[in-house]
Amino acid sequence: MANSNAAPSNIPGVKAVALPSNPTLEGCEVISRSDGKSHQCSINVLNINDIDAVLNVQDETVRHIKDSSIYYPDTREVFESSLSNDGLIIGCHVNSRLVGFRSIWFPRARPENLGLDIGMQDPSQLSQVAHLERACVIPEFTGNRLQMRMTRHAINLARQDNSFRYLFSTVAPMNYASMQDKFSADMLILKLVKKYEDYYRYIFFQNVMKPIQVNLENPSSIIFANGDDIDTQVNLLQKNKLMAGCLQQRNKDVMQVGYTKIECTLF
Repeated sequence: MANSNAAPSNIPGVKAVALPSNPTLEGCEVISRSDGKSHQCSINVLNINDIDAVLNVQDETVRHIKDSSIYYPDTREVFESSLSNDGLIIGCHVNSRLVGFRSIWFPRARPENLGLDIGMQDPSQLSQVAHLERACVIPEFTGNRLQMRMTRHAINLARQDNSFRYLFSTVAPMNYASMQDKFSADMLILKLVKKYEDYYRYIFFQNVMKPIQVNLENPSSIIFANGDDIDTQVNLLQKNKLMAGCLQQRNKDVMQVGYTKIECTLF
Protein backbone atom coordinates (compact mmCIF):
# COMPACT_ATOMS: atom_id res chain seq x y z
CA MET A 1 0.00 0.00 0.00
CA ALA A 2 2.39 2.72 1.07
CA ASN A 3 5.21 0.75 -0.56
CA SER A 4 5.36 0.08 -4.26
CA ASN A 5 5.51 -3.69 -3.74
CA ALA A 6 2.15 -3.96 -2.00
CA ALA A 7 0.08 -6.92 -3.08
CA PRO A 8 -3.39 -6.21 -4.43
CA SER A 9 -6.31 -6.88 -2.12
CA ASN A 10 -8.28 -10.08 -2.67
CA ILE A 11 -11.41 -8.53 -1.15
CA PRO A 12 -14.09 -7.93 -3.82
CA GLY A 13 -14.63 -4.24 -4.50
CA VAL A 14 -11.61 -3.14 -2.48
CA LYS A 15 -8.19 -2.45 -3.93
CA ALA A 16 -4.83 -2.13 -2.29
CA VAL A 17 -3.27 1.32 -2.45
CA ALA A 18 -0.33 1.15 -4.86
CA LEU A 19 1.89 4.20 -4.46
CA PRO A 20 5.45 5.05 -5.48
CA SER A 21 8.01 4.97 -2.68
CA ASN A 22 7.83 8.03 -0.42
CA PRO A 23 6.20 10.49 -2.86
CA THR A 24 6.09 14.09 -1.63
CA LEU A 25 2.52 15.31 -1.35
CA GLU A 26 3.08 18.84 -0.09
CA GLY A 27 5.78 21.22 1.02
CA CYS A 28 5.07 23.80 3.70
CA GLU A 29 6.67 25.90 6.39
CA VAL A 30 6.29 25.09 10.08
CA ILE A 31 7.29 26.95 13.22
CA SER A 32 9.41 25.16 15.80
CA ARG A 33 8.37 25.67 19.41
CA SER A 34 11.96 25.14 20.52
CA ASP A 35 13.58 28.02 18.60
CA GLY A 36 10.59 29.97 17.22
CA LYS A 37 12.02 29.72 13.71
CA SER A 38 10.40 28.68 10.45
CA HIS A 39 11.47 25.35 8.94
CA GLN A 40 10.70 23.63 5.66
CA CYS A 41 8.47 20.59 6.05
CA SER A 42 7.64 17.92 3.48
CA ILE A 43 4.58 15.67 3.73
CA ASN A 44 5.22 12.21 2.30
CA VAL A 45 3.79 8.74 1.95
CA LEU A 46 5.83 6.44 4.18
CA ASN A 47 6.94 2.86 3.56
CA ILE A 48 7.94 -0.13 5.67
CA ASN A 49 11.48 1.24 6.10
CA ASP A 50 9.97 4.08 8.17
CA ILE A 51 8.49 1.80 10.85
CA ASP A 52 11.09 2.61 13.54
CA ALA A 53 10.75 6.36 12.94
CA VAL A 54 6.95 6.06 13.26
CA LEU A 55 7.28 4.22 16.57
CA ASN A 56 9.76 6.82 17.84
CA VAL A 57 7.32 9.65 17.05
CA GLN A 58 4.52 7.78 18.82
CA ASP A 59 6.74 7.17 21.87
CA GLU A 60 7.77 10.82 22.08
CA THR A 61 4.17 11.97 21.72
CA VAL A 62 2.91 9.60 24.42
CA ARG A 63 5.63 10.72 26.85
CA HIS A 64 4.25 14.28 26.73
CA ILE A 65 0.55 13.41 27.13
CA LYS A 66 -0.61 14.24 30.65
CA ASP A 67 -3.84 12.20 30.45
CA SER A 68 -2.99 8.66 29.31
CA SER A 69 -6.67 7.95 28.56
CA ILE A 70 -6.59 10.33 25.58
CA TYR A 71 -4.26 8.26 23.39
CA TYR A 72 -4.18 4.48 23.09
CA PRO A 73 -0.90 3.55 21.35
CA ASP A 74 -0.89 1.25 18.33
CA THR A 75 1.43 -1.74 18.25
CA ARG A 76 4.31 -2.28 15.87
CA GLU A 77 2.25 -4.99 14.16
CA VAL A 78 -0.62 -2.59 13.39
CA PHE A 79 1.75 -0.01 11.91
CA GLU A 80 3.48 -2.69 9.86
CA SER A 81 0.06 -3.75 8.57
CA SER A 82 -0.72 -0.17 7.50
CA LEU A 83 2.68 0.09 5.82
CA SER A 84 2.18 -3.09 3.81
CA ASN A 85 -1.12 -4.42 2.44
CA ASP A 86 -3.66 -2.98 4.84
CA GLY A 87 -3.47 0.80 4.75
CA LEU A 88 -1.08 3.71 4.40
CA ILE A 89 0.76 6.18 6.60
CA ILE A 90 1.44 9.82 5.79
CA GLY A 91 4.43 11.47 7.45
CA CYS A 92 5.89 14.95 7.98
CA HIS A 93 9.65 15.45 7.68
CA VAL A 94 11.69 18.43 8.87
CA ASN A 95 15.40 18.27 7.97
CA SER A 96 14.93 14.59 7.06
CA ARG A 97 13.56 13.87 10.54
CA LEU A 98 10.07 12.40 10.90
CA VAL A 99 8.15 14.75 13.20
CA GLY A 100 4.58 13.51 12.68
CA PHE A 101 2.43 10.88 11.02
CA ARG A 102 -1.18 9.93 10.28
CA SER A 103 -2.20 6.32 9.60
CA ILE A 104 -5.11 4.70 7.78
CA TRP A 105 -5.80 1.02 8.44
CA PHE A 106 -8.12 -1.40 6.66
CA PRO A 107 -9.37 -3.83 9.34
CA ARG A 108 -10.99 -6.21 6.82
CA ALA A 109 -12.70 -9.08 8.69
CA ARG A 110 -10.90 -8.49 11.98
CA PRO A 111 -13.01 -8.12 15.15
CA GLU A 112 -11.63 -4.57 15.63
CA ASN A 113 -13.63 -3.39 12.61
CA LEU A 114 -15.61 -0.36 13.83
CA GLY A 115 -18.39 -1.12 11.37
CA LEU A 116 -19.51 -3.76 13.87
CA ASP A 117 -20.05 -1.02 16.47
CA ILE A 118 -22.74 0.63 14.36
CA GLY A 119 -24.47 -2.58 13.31
CA MET A 120 -22.73 -3.53 10.05
CA GLN A 121 -23.00 -7.26 9.40
CA ASP A 122 -22.64 -7.69 5.64
CA PRO A 123 -19.07 -8.94 4.93
CA SER A 124 -18.95 -6.99 1.67
CA GLN A 125 -19.63 -3.75 3.59
CA LEU A 126 -17.22 -4.58 6.39
CA SER A 127 -14.53 -5.19 3.77
CA GLN A 128 -14.95 -1.58 2.60
CA VAL A 129 -14.23 -0.04 6.02
CA ALA A 130 -11.18 2.11 6.67
CA HIS A 131 -10.04 3.33 10.08
CA LEU A 132 -8.54 6.79 10.38
CA GLU A 133 -6.11 5.61 13.02
CA ARG A 134 -3.31 7.25 14.96
CA ALA A 135 -2.05 10.78 14.39
CA CYS A 136 1.02 12.02 16.23
CA VAL A 137 3.08 15.21 16.02
CA ILE A 138 6.03 15.68 18.35
CA PRO A 139 5.56 18.61 20.79
CA GLU A 140 8.16 20.79 19.04
CA PHE A 141 5.94 21.09 15.95
CA THR A 142 2.41 21.03 17.33
CA GLY A 143 0.24 24.03 16.49
CA ASN A 144 1.06 23.93 12.76
CA ARG A 145 -2.17 22.13 11.74
CA LEU A 146 -0.08 19.20 10.50
CA GLN A 147 -2.63 16.66 11.70
CA MET A 148 -5.33 18.18 9.49
CA ARG A 149 -2.97 18.39 6.50
CA MET A 150 -1.97 14.74 6.84
CA THR A 151 -5.58 13.62 7.34
CA ARG A 152 -6.65 15.35 4.13
CA HIS A 153 -3.88 13.70 2.12
CA ALA A 154 -4.48 10.25 3.61
CA ILE A 155 -8.19 10.32 2.81
CA ASN A 156 -7.66 11.69 -0.69
CA LEU A 157 -5.06 9.05 -1.58
CA ALA A 158 -7.17 6.13 -0.40
CA ARG A 159 -10.29 7.60 -2.01
CA GLN A 160 -8.55 8.02 -5.39
CA ASP A 161 -7.79 4.31 -5.45
CA ASN A 162 -11.35 3.31 -4.40
CA SER A 163 -9.78 1.54 -1.44
CA PHE A 164 -12.70 2.02 0.91
CA ARG A 165 -16.21 3.40 1.23
CA TYR A 166 -16.82 3.75 4.96
CA LEU A 167 -14.46 5.83 7.08
CA PHE A 168 -14.32 5.42 10.87
CA SER A 169 -12.27 6.82 13.70
CA THR A 170 -12.32 6.81 17.50
CA VAL A 171 -11.56 9.92 19.58
CA ALA A 172 -11.34 10.48 23.33
CA PRO A 173 -14.05 12.90 24.54
CA MET A 174 -11.57 15.46 25.87
CA ASN A 175 -9.25 15.34 22.85
CA TYR A 176 -10.70 18.45 21.23
CA ALA A 177 -7.91 18.89 18.67
CA SER A 178 -8.48 15.39 17.32
CA MET A 179 -12.24 15.97 17.28
CA GLN A 180 -11.76 19.10 15.18
CA ASP A 181 -9.55 17.09 12.83
CA LYS A 182 -12.44 14.65 12.25
CA PHE A 183 -15.10 17.34 11.89
CA SER A 184 -12.88 19.11 9.34
CA ALA A 185 -12.90 15.85 7.36
CA ASP A 186 -16.75 15.95 7.38
CA MET A 187 -17.00 13.02 9.77
CA LEU A 188 -19.86 12.70 12.26
CA ILE A 189 -20.17 11.20 15.75
CA LEU A 190 -22.51 8.21 15.76
CA LYS A 191 -21.68 6.59 19.10
CA LEU A 192 -20.06 7.27 22.44
CA VAL A 193 -19.06 3.93 23.94
CA LYS A 194 -16.41 2.32 26.11
CA LYS A 195 -13.59 0.91 24.02
CA TYR A 196 -9.88 0.48 24.73
CA GLU A 197 -9.32 -0.62 28.33
CA ASP A 198 -12.79 0.64 29.25
CA TYR A 199 -12.21 4.26 28.15
CA TYR A 200 -15.03 6.20 26.49
CA ARG A 201 -14.53 6.97 22.83
CA TYR A 202 -16.56 8.80 20.19
CA ILE A 203 -17.03 6.72 17.06
CA PHE A 204 -16.79 9.03 14.04
CA PHE A 205 -18.16 7.92 10.67
CA GLN A 206 -18.63 9.03 7.08
CA ASN A 207 -19.73 7.34 3.87
CA VAL A 208 -17.19 8.79 1.46
CA MET A 209 -19.05 7.59 -1.65
CA LYS A 210 -22.38 9.04 -0.52
CA PRO A 211 -21.56 11.58 2.20
CA ILE A 212 -24.09 12.22 4.96
CA GLN A 213 -25.19 15.84 4.79
CA VAL A 214 -26.13 17.90 7.83
CA ASN A 215 -27.76 21.32 7.88
CA LEU A 216 -25.67 23.68 9.97
CA GLU A 217 -27.56 26.73 8.70
CA ASN A 218 -30.41 26.17 11.17
CA PRO A 219 -29.02 26.62 14.70
CA SER A 220 -32.36 25.70 16.28
CA SER A 221 -31.94 22.13 15.00
CA ILE A 222 -28.68 21.62 16.91
CA ILE A 223 -28.60 20.38 20.51
CA PHE A 224 -25.44 21.25 22.42
CA ALA A 225 -23.97 19.24 25.28
CA ASN A 226 -20.88 19.98 27.32
CA GLY A 227 -17.97 17.89 26.12
CA ASP A 228 -17.31 16.47 29.58
CA ASP A 229 -20.96 15.51 30.13
CA ILE A 230 -20.67 11.90 29.02
CA ASP A 231 -24.07 10.74 30.29
CA THR A 232 -26.04 13.40 28.39
CA GLN A 233 -24.25 12.61 25.14
CA VAL A 234 -24.63 8.85 25.53
CA ASN A 235 -28.37 9.30 26.13
CA LEU A 236 -28.73 11.58 23.11
CA LEU A 237 -27.15 9.00 20.83
CA GLN A 238 -28.88 5.97 22.33
CA LYS A 239 -32.40 7.40 22.35
CA ASN A 240 -32.19 8.96 18.89
CA LYS A 241 -30.82 6.46 16.39
CA LEU A 242 -30.53 9.14 13.71
CA MET A 243 -28.77 11.66 15.97
CA ALA A 244 -25.18 12.55 15.11
CA GLY A 245 -22.53 14.87 16.50
CA CYS A 246 -21.65 17.42 13.83
CA LEU A 247 -19.56 20.23 15.35
CA GLN A 248 -17.88 21.62 18.43
CA GLN A 249 -17.88 25.12 19.84
CA ARG A 250 -16.50 26.93 22.85
CA ASN A 251 -19.07 28.52 25.17
CA LYS A 252 -17.03 30.73 27.50
CA ASP A 253 -14.62 28.24 29.10
CA VAL A 254 -16.59 25.13 28.18
CA MET A 255 -16.17 23.10 25.00
CA GLN A 256 -19.50 21.85 23.67
CA VAL A 257 -20.47 19.26 21.09
CA GLY A 258 -23.41 19.93 18.76
CA TYR A 259 -25.83 17.15 17.78
CA THR A 260 -28.47 17.10 15.06
CA LYS A 261 -30.73 14.56 13.33
CA ILE A 262 -29.68 13.00 10.05
CA GLU A 263 -32.24 11.86 7.50
CA CYS A 264 -30.56 9.03 5.63
CA THR A 265 -29.38 5.45 5.83
CA LEU A 266 -25.80 5.00 7.03
CA PHE A 267 -24.79 2.01 4.89
